[in-house]
Amino acid sequence: MNETSAPPEYNRINLDYRKPIPRPKVRGKVIDFHTHLLSARHAPDWFAAADHFGIDVFASMLQLEEVLSLHRDYGHRLIYIAVPSWYQTPADPVDDYLRRIDGFYNLGSRIVKFHCAPETMFRRGWSLDSPRLKPVFDEVVARGMGIMTHVGDPDTWYQGKYADTAKYGTREQHYAAWEIVLQQYPDVPWIGAHMGGHPEDLDHLRRILDRYPNVSLDCSATKWIARCLSAQRDAAREFMIEYQDRIIFGSDQVSGDTRGYDFYASRFWVQRKMWETAYIGESPIFDADCPPDAQPTLRGLALPDDVLQKLYHDNAVRYLKSVGVATGWLD
Repeated sequence: MNETSAPPEYNRINLDYRKPIPRPKVRGKVIDFHTHLLSARHAPDWFAAADHFGIDVFASMLQLEEVLSLHRDYGHRLIYIAVPSWYQTPADPVDDYLRRIDGFYNLGSRIVKFHCAPETMFRRGWSLDSPRLKPVFDEVVARGMGIMTHVGDPDTWYQGKYADTAKYGTREQHYAAWEIVLQQYPDVPWIGAHMGGHPEDLDHLRRILDRYPNVSLDCSATKWIARCLSAQRDAAREFMIEYQDRIIFGSDQVSGDTRGYDFYASRFWVQRKMWETAYIGESPIFDADCPPDAQPTLRGLALPDDVLQKLYHDNAVRYLKSVGVATGWLD
């Protein structure tokens, strides 16, 4: 007797990701401001899914060594965010970071990413307010660049993998470090990745946005954001409307050798259902942070058209202009 194989984690409900779907109702290009297109060999399936779901341009974090091969064929659809080395620990990590910023800058990048999730901080031996990172922050300011930070992680991770606070610190300590550098660099255009790393607590995000007018948030990390905002759907919708000028669309799509069209499409499908519709139902993506028999319900926010215009396009364009990027090509 043949056993039925389990559905893939990116299509639990057997969707047809090639079924026609209208483009988002947006003037100008739709910009996904938080992605990781890691290699040119991943690009054909990536852009095929993006075209189907009406996503035009991507701000991508990838290693500098991979940029040129992508830039040749897809540079007209990419914005680069400067990042440090991911796969090795250089003898002098700060000097290597500075050299990479210089390389990215010469390719048009005007944003630097600081990845200070708890595990990253432990592995690299620095926190966001570490004196070791001051030369990097100073270089960002000297070049007139913007900053994106990853601070915090899901509450479920703090309760599990980060439970050893002597090793990883506490969420309160991580956000205190972020506020220290926000106070040191009040004029730098700033993006808090993944809804500031705390979509579970919208009041916390309100306090950050109200206290620091230079901060915007991106709504990336598809499973995490969908889970947390769906669980507080009405409050989340109110928050998105209240701060409609401060939130930028992002998926946190990550490419890979084993990830094809349907994997990428699943993330775009969930994102568009989340923001544009009043869908209530199962997500096609398996959420490993929840038990298999208690998967979260996806509840769309059905945001107004004028809010979607800002989310998908206007806020990203305004941010890019603030760091000196020409944006006419995004109209």
